[in-house]
Amino acid sequence: MLQVLSSHIMINKNIAIIGGTFDPVHIGHIKIAEYLADNKLSDEIWILPSYNSPHKDIDTIKSFENRINMLKIAFNSYDNIVISRYEEEYAKNISNTKTYTYEILNSLQDKYKDITIHFVVGFDSIKNINTWHRYLELINDYEFYIFDREDFEFKTFEQKKFYLDNLGAHQNIKFRYKFFDCNIPNISSTSLRSLLKNKNDFKNVLNIFLDKNVLKYIEENNLYT
Repeated sequence: MLQVLSSHIMINKNIAIIGGTFDPVHIGHIKIAEYLADNKLSDEIWILPSYNSPHKDIDTIKSFENRINMLKIAFNSYDNIVISRYEEEYAKNISNTKTYTYEILNSLQDKYKDITIHFVVGFDSIKNINTWHRYLELINDYEFYIFDREDFEFKTFEQKKFYLDNLGAHQNIKFRYKFFDCNIPNISSTSLRSLLKNKNDFKNVLNIFLDKNVLKYIEENNLYT
């Protein structure tokens, strides 16, 4: 049964937080959450869809409500996965200004004082983390769970690990991370949105990379057409 994030006191829980636009949620997101759950890498996994991301044009992405609904469909059968509206709540409290990862994590840590946060990203995101708001504080204050993704610049696992080991070193920051070399499909929401515009031509591909009930929701609500 899918949980709803509440403000009850949680003592000494390890929480893996997966953020993103999820426009739409796809099999790559699901496989990451499954890997975390199956390998007991956290007590709970919190999925936090972005509400007003500084890296996205809010006018071009689907509504927060539609993205929440797709996430609920995708993760409905998981006991320890929580779909959170926390970014929406946070953004409204600060008058809908842009929400930043570092500030969101700090706010969560302040609200749930006894949790340990592990922030989950793909290697493709960590490569661009120097463009993130207060990124040095982010990598200094939180441990990351990083999932390998195919990359044209860093082709091997060892090259990627060398890059991660040196991230923040110029500021004497010891970047704390765990790097998972597992079989996560190399698909992006951007690519899927393009395929969905011509879904009749790419039905077989979409059936591979989208949960069937998520795809049904997309079709019934005429999203991405």
